[in-house]
Amino acid sequence: MSDVIDAMYPAALEAGMTIKQFWNLSIAEVQDFLDAYAQRRKADLKKSIRMQFLLASLIPQYILRGEKDPVPQPWDHYPELFKEEKEIYEKAAAEKEFEDFKERRRKYAAALNKQRRGG
Repeated sequence: MSDVIDAMYPAALEAGMTIKQFWNLSIAEVQDFLDAYAQRRKADLKKSIRMQFLLASLIPQYILRGEKDPVPQPWDHYPELFKEEKEIYEKAAAEKEFEDFKERRRKYAAALNKQRRGG
C-alpha cells in the first residue's frame, strides 16, 4: 500500500494537488484527481495541436492571397468566439467606406463646380 502512495505522491503534486489535500483524500479520490488532470492535459494537447494545424493552414492562405482578397480574420474560423469583434470590425469598415465615399463625392463636386465656373 505504501508503494502505491509513494508512486502517487509526486504525480499528485505535479498535478497541482496540495500536500494537505493529498493526505486528507482517499487513494481513490487521489486517483480520480490524477485521472482528471490527465484528461485536462490530453485536452490541452489536442487544443495545442489543433491551433498549430490552423496556423499551418493560415500562413499559406495569407501569403498566397490575392491583392484584393481579405486578410483572414479570427472570426472566419471561430465565428461564435469572435462575434463581438467581427461586429466592431464591420462597423468600423462601413464607417470608413462611407467616409471614403463622402470624400470622393466632395472631390467630384469640387471638380464639377470648377469645370462649371470655367476653371
